[in-house]
Amino acid sequence: MNTAGLIQERIGKNAASIRKDKINRVLILYEEGIHYIGDACVRFDKIRYFRSFLNNGMITINFNKKHSAKIYNALLKNNPHVHTFFSEEWNDIDFTAYDVICCVTYDEVAILQYVTERYGAAILNESFHPVIYSLSDFMLEPEVRSRFVFPVYKELVDYCRNSRMGELYVSQEEREEADQWLRAQGLKEAEYLVVMLDSTSDRNKLMKINTYFEFLSALLTIDNIRILIFDENNIGKEEFYGEWLGPTSMKKLIVSKGRGLREDICLVASPYTKLVFGPCTGLIHCASSVFNNYLNRGMARKDVPVLITYTGKYANNTNASFWWADAPLVHCLLLKERNNRKELLLLSDLTEEEQQRNDSLPCSEYSASLLLDFVYAKIHSPSQPAVS
Repeated sequence: MNTAGLIQERIGKNAASIRKDKINRVLILYEEGIHYIGDACVRFDKIRYFRSFLNNGMITINFNKKHSAKIYNALLKNNPHVHTFFSEEWNDIDFTAYDVICCVTYDEVAILQYVTERYGAAILNESFHPVIYSLSDFMLEPEVRSRFVFPVYKELVDYCRNSRMGELYVSQEEREEADQWLRAQGLKEAEYLVVMLDSTSDRNKLMKINTYFEFLSALLTIDNIRILIFDENNIGKEEFYGEWLGPTSMKKLIVSKGRGLREDICLVASPYTKLVFGPCTGLIHCASSVFNNYLNRGMARKDVPVLITYTGKYANNTNASFWWADAPLVHCLLLKERNNRKELLLLSDLTEEEQQRNDSLPCSEYSASLLLDFVYAKIHSPSQPAVS
């Protein structure tokens, strides 16, 4: 057996013999890039259960893909279940300072080779007893090129698999700063805020653009309403919206330009927010997680804004239930054909068998009138315009 094989064998024996009550310091090597906010929201929520499973041990996460910093900084800030997180090269991390190391990567062989080169002698002479577990298959999407070589901590994985509501942690100070920014944009105390999400990772998840602006224009006729949209990358959305809506409607629009993901999440968390509406996208997951946390901390249910996502056909063997069944605050809409007519349905109203079917119509089939009827019923506006 070569040296790497011997090291792998020792690591396996160490993992099999360690006692959970002796685990105080855990390092997670998160070696994959984070491209989608919704995916990261779901994945990171699994991490928050490590701490309770490990008797409040300290969880440290190292992200090696620096281009993902804006996402993990936004989603992990204030997280009480994570001791610290950073982006360091392996050479700058003392692996011996941790009782357990967990890998999240498609290439665990690279970690095994590095540990063999750096710590092989210490492991073989038993001055260092590393415990390295694989969380890769549990945390990541299936990938043909995966090379998993470390043992799985089955009890931890089973514990984290239990369905629970996701949470994000926006502080009161952050909320107040968001409110100050909104007031600086002209939002008045008597007005309420509707957050409209207009982008997603896949164009097929969006309704037709003319349908969107018909829907948006109708909402803008409601008294005491302001619409917030996000232009995080400052690509000129304000001018684009102006061409569709005209100067009068634009006075009721607030555009968050170039403020960053965390700042936009805090705007969603504002007490002014009464409705968040959008496609199956990351910021709806964030909104759900923020208000799950507030509810768990004592917020009255009536103070939670209406959260609505519209969905269509899904790829990659997923469906609306996969993403939204564990988000009780989110009204997840599906459009299906029943008796030769389009019907707007709620995921929560379907049987488990119906939820698993991926037979929804595509998002391009939504009409403004169907969506407006549903939204009006939820926001109970006293000045609803007639829906044609």
